[in-house]
Amino acid sequence: MSEKDKFHFSTEVRVRLPETDAFGISFHAWFFHYFDDGRMDYLRNLGLADSIKPTKGFHNVVVKASCEFKSPARFDDKLVVHVRIAEIKNSSFRFEFLVYHKKENRLVARGETIHVAIDAETWKPIPVPEEFRSKIRKFEGTLLSS
Repeated sequence: MSEKDKFHFSTEVRVRLPETDAFGISFHAWFFHYFDDGRMDYLRNLGLADSIKPTKGFHNVVVKASCEFKSPARFDDKLVVHVRIAEIKNSSFRFEFLVYHKKENRLVARGETIHVAIDAETWKPIPVPEEFRSKIRKFEGTLLSS
């Protein structure tokens, strides 16, 4: 199984002019925006997004974000952002992302974000709600780690 075969969801983004740097390539910080676009589309697709917060039924914060750059993306390139939740622990869950150049089918970047479910008033970690877990488990199948 290839790395890309582990992903059951993808969405597209296009590199816009203000996202490029002096070299004409997508500036590195924009990849976290591409990840967020993919994450929100993934959650919407599963009915897990809320109109006023990113996850329905609970709050969460990003505690880690990383990106590995493999090849350049330039102005007006269409990119395919592959998204999955790879792991759910007691209070945290981990998204993985692969960004491919659509036309050339080449890996542009790979990344991850780790989120912690929190109580909105105390900001203390809480268990990831069962409704969220079960929908992710059903969608991701046996590839989901816990």
